[in-house]
Amino acid sequence: MNVNARDGSEAAARLAVVVGRISRRIRLNPGTLSYGKMSALATVVREGPLRPGELARAESVTKPTISRVLDVLEQKGLIERTADPDDGRAFVVMATRSGEQAVAEARSERAGMVAELVDRLSDDEFEDVMRALTALERVSDPGH
Repeated sequence: MNVNARDGSEAAARLAVVVGRISRRIRLNPGTLSYGKMSALATVVREGPLRPGELARAESVTKPTISRVLDVLEQKGLIERTADPDDGRAFVVMATRSGEQAVAEARSERAGMVAELVDRLSDDEFEDVMRALTALERVSDPGH
């Protein structure tokens, strides 16, 4: 492939395949939260307290879906619901200490798995990945 020729569709297709493959290889162990539940919990840890509708928008899921996710997270003691200080009829969710710990452990586990994959790269390949990370971080930013 001529790396000087810009073909956005080919790059997009290759990136989607690679991200999907890596994601499948570093899935969390069975018995832990699903990717969707862990993603929602991580958003609550990072941005909470949040109303369920805000969390649904952040996770790009419907309100009924986020309600089911929140039920599971609450049953596991990873989040708690409290009255919304701005509207007593509504509630917000926030992570418990156990929820914060679960997110930290999942991140550490996934980072370790990715580190094992990165360790397989040659020095030149590693340098290429490091150069690409800045651009990928920029385009992955929701505010971008």
